[in-house]
Amino acid sequence: MSLPIQIAFMTGQSDPESCALSPAQAAFLDRLAIPEAARVNRNFPYADQTPPYRDVSLAAASWQNMRQYLVSRTPAFAAAHRPAVVRMLARADHTVLLAGSCGLEILANLELPGPVLQGVHVFAYGPVARHRPACDTVVVRGGGDWIARAWGGHVDHLVEGGHMGYLANEDVAALCQTFVARVARLAGVTAP
Repeated sequence: MSLPIQIAFMTGQSDPESCALSPAQAAFLDRLAIPEAARVNRNFPYADQTPPYRDVSLAAASWQNMRQYLVSRTPAFAAAHRPAVVRMLARADHTVLLAGSCGLEILANLELPGPVLQGVHVFAYGPVARHRPACDTVVVRGGGDWIARAWGGHVDHLVEGGHMGYLANEDVAALCQTFVARVARLAGVTAP
């Protein structure tokens, strides 16, 4: 039996050894009015067994995310990661993906089948992506986010801040909560 709704992060792996949530990601989930059972407590690529979170330098994280952005554009990447993402999405009728930075590009490059994308709702913050996937997507960008701004594209909400501050931004949390509440209504769930 599947959940009516779940919420998961989809960002680049700053640490290629782990898909554990960072403290900032875990704190952001704690701010949202969602039940514990609806939280996917791992990031992309959603490995069942993953080492705990560890700090990596900004330089190392930036390099790893840039590398993953480029590799995600290959058929081999999609073939390797699509099954795990489809399994994670199958846990619920509706999934809210919190796609930060290159997460939107990763999702689009997985080329998920249309029926799988029907239940996917993306809250993209600071996206570094060439295009949106064919699903319900809201894009938030910080006015000082020159990285995401360089990629252009349609922006649904402009907030204060730069590329690294989205998860601590009150406006982003409020916009995300509104988005999650809308998806919960679609799923027939009353947010707590």
